[in-house]
Amino acid sequence: MIGSIIGDIVGSVYEFTYQNIKTKDFPLFSEQGNYTDDSILTVATADWLLHGGNIAEYYSRYGAKYPRPMGGYGGNFQLWIARSSVRGDYSPYNSCGNGSAMRVGPVGWAFDTKDETLAAAKVSAECTHNHPEGIKGAQAIALCIFMARKGFDKDTIRKEVEEQFGYDLNFTCDGIRDSYTWGGTCQDSVPQAIVAFLDGNDFEDCIRNAISIGGDSDTIGCITGSIAEAFYGVPNVIRKKALEYLLEELKKVLVEFENIYKPLIMKENNEISPFEFQKNIIEDYENVRDAQLYFSTHGRTGTLEGRTTPKNIRELKENEVFVFGSNAKGYHGGGAAAFALNHFGAVWGQGDGIQGQSYAISTMEGLIRTARNINRFIKYAHDHPEKRFYVTAIGCGIAGYTPLQIAPLFERALVLPNVFLPEIFWEYYWITGEHQPEYFTPDDSWKMWN
Repeated sequence: MIGSIIGDIVGSVYEFTYQNIKTKDFPLFSEQGNYTDDSILTVATADWLLHGGNIAEYYSRYGAKYPRPMGGYGGNFQLWIARSSVRGDYSPYNSCGNGSAMRVGPVGWAFDTKDETLAAAKVSAECTHNHPEGIKGAQAIALCIFMARKGFDKDTIRKEVEEQFGYDLNFTCDGIRDSYTWGGTCQDSVPQAIVAFLDGNDFEDCIRNAISIGGDSDTIGCITGSIAEAFYGVPNVIRKKALEYLLEELKKVLVEFENIYKPLIMKENNEISPFEFQKNIIEDYENVRDAQLYFSTHGRTGTLEGRTTPKNIRELKENEVFVFGSNAKGYHGGGAAAFALNHFGAVWGQGDGIQGQSYAISTMEGLIRTARNINRFIKYAHDHPEKRFYVTAIGCGIAGYTPLQIAPLFERALVLPNVFLPEIFWEYYWITGEHQPEYFTPDDSWKMWN
């Protein structure tokens, strides 16, 4: 949900044709920027999902409460607000405008199945935008968000949207930047917003793509941001900056929604320097002392054996599984992946999941995607207590991450006695004390990030 709001705020100063900026090189946040009707109605959608009722009443109430946002509301929607709030007439007005797509973001987070997501997106649209294209635009974006947070790759998302909704996504932002012009319908902006996401390399890059093509920039940014958040997560520094623009009552709904649906927020190590990080560890040393015994013995407490992955594994018992870092295409060409391919049943072309006596965790699509893949592994390990999983130092080779980045992602596995971690990951927990074992039990540890 915060991704929608960020895209809206960033695009707010470039919304109209005379303001469009046809480059990716611009300040991400402007002093003249602000949230617009896109954010207001996105929050209204979240409020409806949280508390139920007639969604049209939420849109009418929010529109009347915040009557003059930056950029204003569309003309027909303004008339609808007046009609619904004064006369109680909530009948739709057959719009195919992109307002249905820009406010649907929270729907993509709130349901566990595709059918539920599409049904709720339809409800969110048709109370005002009951034209088939207005409904289609909302459903397409909700489906993108749903698939992104469920771990589908971009090629699969693109194919599903093209097949189900008939959108042509066979173009790039670079290819349309010079020629694309302002359009306020779903047909004119939903495909462009999706492609801005598909072309992006991370959350911020997706937002810059969306703004750089011009058009209805705040709405395209809002739509792109909603999908990019679900796929990449949002850097915490960007999230915190966006929150500075929001009124407290809007922020309250956002936080309530996030507490329930738990989007991924990237906590970037580069927010402080390595020197400051080490300094903080030393200053917090007293807080770590109680955990020293557990983590200095690598999980060995009482009569439990240590849970350190053996070095140089060459053979496995029947119930043991070798966990290695992979890539999305399953090209197991080197290192632990090649060894798993040759000895433990790894399957060429399968980039994630159980395969023979091995389990692949893709680490080559960014840290947020890696985190989600690790969470799927933790759930699998939780569901198969009869197996013992030897985790190697995934992500710390060709993927280019450090134990400081990867080890924290296994926190939910600390209470699972059948998950063994490499020594370098255990050392992270011992040094930093970055663990909360009292908050988790083997029955609920994986649920936090599921």
